Amino acid sequence: MQSFIPQIENPHFMNPTFNIFVFLFMTLPGIILGQSLEIKGIVRDKNKIGIPCATISVKNKLQGYITDEKGYYQLNVGPNDTLVVSSPGFEVSFISIKNVVVLSPLFIYLASKEPLQLIPIENTNLFQRSSMEGVFDQPSRTAFNAALGQSIALKIDNSAKKEALLSKIHAKFDKKTLSQTKLRIRVFSISPVTGEPLHDLLTKSVIVPITSETFLFDIEPYNIAVPAEGCFVGFDWIEMPERLKKQPQSAAYAQINFLKPCLKTTSKICSTKTFSRVFASEWRSWSPQTSGHCPSNVFIAATLKY
Repeated sequence: MQSFIPQIENPHFMNPTFNIFVFLFMTLPGIILGQSLEIKGIVRDKNKIGIPCATISVKNKLQGYITDEKGYYQLNVGPNDTLVVSSPGFEVSFISIKNVVVLSPLFIYLASKEPLQLIPIENTNLFQRSSMEGVFDQPSRTAFNAALGQSIALKIDNSAKKEALLSKIHAKFDKKTLSQTKLRIRVFSISPVTGEPLHDLLTKSVIVPITSETFLFDIEPYNIAVPAEGCFVGFDWIEMPERLKKQPQSAAYAQINFLKPCLKTTSKICSTKTFSRVFASEWRSWSPQTSGHCPSNVFIAATLKY
């Protein structure tokens, strides 16, 4: 019996309905079997303008993607995954892949948050929260293991116990972080329940290149009100050198134990409130040593203005 081989002139191949059927017939088995799907598109604001360096994380997984400066992204997901899309100044969006009709291109829109109220400053007295001198007498022995999509936040105490203005952010980095590294500055309120970073106090995406070991940023123009209980100041790693760039794996939290920044006070007591997360997952905390110096690859401090 001679087998039938359809030719290109077969009318079925000119029928859009038939073509859709063939496409579904070929792709559905892969979806049902749980194979990964490639999605790509742009993260936009309400004006259809791309949001630079937005974070697209996969819920309950330590994986994700950082969009480029035009909001473009491309990543592989599972058919049952849920995307968590976020960027400072915008509401978080949750997208269930199984409810998406068109995967590529997938345009994701984020709604803007309401701007924070500014606070009046009665005087210009500066309160130096920390001193950089002497903190790095002992070099770190831990290799640099930061990865794209990781975040760190360190608690900045407000010893005056009254509302203040965040004036300056100080940081010092390991030399290996310098070349082609870009960070996003983050400032969070403190959860009264868990003590973890909670809401964004800095509602703009402030991206800075790291070009030297020491870093000083004047954040006063952003009018960030620091509550009486203090705040968290930190960074997102959004661009890494090619030789260091890697996606976090399941053991990512074991890889980033080098991040033990400490706040040097007059008693040289290190902060016990240091948190990190990978691609907007749950915050994880450390309890670094409680006295003496904390040699580290990253050091963060701040100046408050009352």
